Amino acid sequence: MFLVTGASGQLGRRVVQRLCAQNIPVRAFVRLSSDYDQLRQWGADLYIGDVQNQRDLVKAAQGVRYIIACHGSKISSGQHLAVDYRSSIELIEIAKAIGLEHFTYISALAVTTDRQDSPLLKAKWEVENHLQASGLNYTILRPATLMSSLIPLAVRFQQTGVYLLLGNPEHRIGLVSTDDLAKIALAAPQTPAAYKQTFTVASSQVLYRQDVPQIFGRFFNKQPITINVPQGAVDGAWTMLGLFNAEIKNELGTLRTLLGHECYGQPQEIERMEQTFGLGSENLETFLSRHFNQIEAYD
Repeated sequence: MFLVTGASGQLGRRVVQRLCAQNIPVRAFVRLSSDYDQLRQWGADLYIGDVQNQRDLVKAAQGVRYIIACHGSKISSGQHLAVDYRSSIELIEIAKAIGLEHFTYISALAVTTDRQDSPLLKAKWEVENHLQASGLNYTILRPATLMSSLIPLAVRFQQTGVYLLLGNPEHRIGLVSTDDLAKIALAAPQTPAAYKQTFTVASSQVLYRQDVPQIFGRFFNKQPITINVPQGAVDGAWTMLGLFNAEIKNELGTLRTLLGHECYGQPQEIERMEQTFGLGSENLETFLSRHFNQIEAYD
């Protein structure tokens, strides 16, 4: 049986759906406040609890052979110590105690950048280190920006033609289809070449930030109206907020870090990922087409 934490999120939901479609037993760890009815309809065994509660983690892990850790807090939630660090460390220790066969951890490609101002990235980096030293059989996946995170921006663009571009327009960004990441997360436990390895997970399509509204414009047949908030303005706001509220400054540190650095997969890293898992990578145009065509079909 698989245990998927963060099962109601963008990635976790896709992982659970694929497991259920293959008739593989899966326990979906969800919060009571999340939208989990569809997971039950697919056939998942629901565990409703809180990843910050050790008792819940212990009970959810009973009888499982594989864990795919998709849980995490939002960038500005202020819960990085409790959710992204402590609960992940606790889950690794529980996995050791039960003799887990394989642990898949979803980290972030941005952990390789300057983490100093980002509690979220620092938490993920420390969890990576703990997992590597745990003695468990593991695979660490470092995804680029999830394409599904751009859907709200695409919907707003479809309605208004306006795109708010934060940071340097000429910075390169890496993206990954959330569905591709789900496929790789499922393949890792059955891929010996992925054992005790860390992978960059990104599309071979590397974009400049200013390319995204252009792609939206072609897709929706609209002339984009791009409003650029430069990095200097972001840094200035971050500094000013810190003078009045250090907590808010810390919470926004991850956003500032992500905006201030180029973050994309190198060709050799992407080739290694594709060869190991035998999977190609989807580009943004194809992802948008699939997403919006599915909505039209549903409507």
